[in-house]
Amino acid sequence: MIVNSGNDYIAALKGNQPTLFQDVKTNFIPEFTCNQINKGHGRIEKRHVSICKNLDCIRPWPGLTTLIKVQSERQVFTHNVIEVTTQTRYYISHLLFDSPRIW
Repeated sequence: MIVNSGNDYIAALKGNQPTLFQDVKTNFIPEFTCNQINKGHGRIEKRHVSICKNLDCIRPWPGLTTLIKVQSERQVFTHNVIEVTTQTRYYISHLLFDSPRIW
């Protein structure tokens, strides 16, 4: 419905689509990557963005052309203590990205 209306989509994969999430997680092979670092307000945030266009092992999804993986690390400095958290997120999109630099 979104694509048919002429709009774009980038959707986060979560537990409500367990089969698609597992398929993407298992079969994701990065084709393009980009790193980004942001510093400020007592924290450092690092992101590693990867894009995959190989959908051979992914079940059909309306308009799907691109898989996106974002690995992030956040370091927060508080009272001489560094708290580090990491997270990996997956997204699907119908947009054709040639490079993750737009992220």
